[in-house]
Amino acid sequence: MKTARWWTTEKNQIRCTLCPWECLLKEGQYGVCRVRKNSGGQLMSLSYGRPLAMGLDPVEKKPLYHFLPGKQVFSIGTAGCNLLCDFCQNWEISQCGYENESAYTLYSPEDIVKLALRYQAPAIAFTYNEPTIFAEYVIDIAVIARERNLKTLMVTNGYILPEASRDIYSNIDAANVDLKSFSNEFYKKRTRGELRYVLDTLLLLKEMKIHLELTTLIIEGYNSDTAKLRDEFRWIVENLGPETVLHLSAFHPDYKLENHPRTSGAVLESARKIAQDAGLNYIYLGNLSFTDNNTYCPNCHFLQIERSAYDIQINVETHCRCGRPVDYL
Repeated sequence: MKTARWWTTEKNQIRCTLCPWECLLKEGQYGVCRVRKNSGGQLMSLSYGRPLAMGLDPVEKKPLYHFLPGKQVFSIGTAGCNLLCDFCQNWEISQCGYENESAYTLYSPEDIVKLALRYQAPAIAFTYNEPTIFAEYVIDIAVIARERNLKTLMVTNGYILPEASRDIYSNIDAANVDLKSFSNEFYKKRTRGELRYVLDTLLLLKEMKIHLELTTLIIEGYNSDTAKLRDEFRWIVENLGPETVLHLSAFHPDYKLENHPRTSGAVLESARKIAQDAGLNYIYLGNLSFTDNNTYCPNCHFLQIERSAYDIQINVETHCRCGRPVDYL
């Protein structure tokens, strides 16, 4: 176990200050995330050095479409999550912990960076489960990665407190943040979280100049309301800018919503039209076949990046043919 950061002592208990839950833990208790524990009067991170999943993925799978397009990134994830989404698509690892702490192969931060270099990956992705809850591991890996000229990226729910965000993201290059809905009622009912903390994270990442893309998983009847989607997309334009990349993904039945219908292509296309009308320039659809996810110049509509599944053809470098600059790293 690794001694955690972001905690205080209150009488005989420990208060975790990493995320908005601010769990108050007695000796031996675990946080909501299942991987942070009061052990001997200290907050310990059980996930440090214990990845459950590792491998090479297309960066588009994260999804990130305007960051290292066409590249394979070395991806790692651990156990646990600090939200309790009943529609989770990765619940097998996000909703578990480390019951047998000695049953896992340990990988130091240096080991992870060496693996990324061995596979000639230009970046390390913290993904699969929620990387906020293994933040100490993220920080130590990211520091070494930067020394070795590797990029780092987070695939996250954005459910974190600002002080910890500043610590974690100081060496992070890009993030895809799940904005699950623009309804606090949805967040409370379906994730047990609160929307305002995610919005605060988005504003902070913009301030920190992190490359930022957003994902909204559309679940018909739950967060597909036209008015709420319009409010969400307008907020993105007004607060993050029209260049913000938005991914709209189709829900498929899973976890506690196994009997809820799959999101139709028509619903996603409708949501994309609402986003376009709100002023967003880059909207992509996920978990659908036969959809146009190419990148076009918003000025002259030139085909800049052509995508067929994960087969990528880049037709521009630093500027579009109309002279508009592009910044795909």
